[in-house]
Amino acid sequence: MAPNRIMFIRHAEKPDEGHDGVASDGSADKESLIVRGWQRAGALARFFRPTSGPSDLTPTTIFAAAVVVPDSKSKRPMETVKPLVKLLEAEEKLTVKDDFITTYLKDDTEGLMEAVLEKQRTVLIAWEHQRIPDAVKKLPHAPPAPKKWPDDRFDMAWVFDQAGTGWTFSQIPQLLLAGDSASPIT
Repeated sequence: MAPNRIMFIRHAEKPDEGHDGVASDGSADKESLIVRGWQRAGALARFFRPTSGPSDLTPTTIFAAAVVVPDSKSKRPMETVKPLVKLLEAEEKLTVKDDFITTYLKDDTEGLMEAVLEKQRTVLIAWEHQRIPDAVKKLPHAPPAPKKWPDDRFDMAWVFDQAGTGWTFSQIPQLLLAGDSASPIT
């Protein structure tokens, strides 16, 4: 059994020379999102779960990279989907215990994809951008997809839909914040 749709997003905006990371309590944290990243995380909740009508983007399972010091300290993948998880949990569409999985380190794309392929319906994966192309390669009969996720793109969702024994690939621009691009990643 496998999901009929697998979606990948890169974690939201991270600290850089001009912006410090901020934990959810407002304290400085270099492993957390910047303010713009928290804005994107909030907007993603309604991107994946619109206020009206059903959405074929609403996940039934969400994966985010684990936080395990010292190997993987970044909280950004979990923080990126945190508002969506809370929304879906409040609507009883998801349970944190069973449907929000944060046990795989960012380098364990093989273990991640084995677990993803055991799920059903729609899966969302929030991950570190440099490792997403490697995870895609673990799909059986993976379709062609970009070999690299650019460092400056936080605004795209990669979508893999099951097609027979393989998958089709498409990209959906988020277009949630000023400066987001509709151009696909090539």
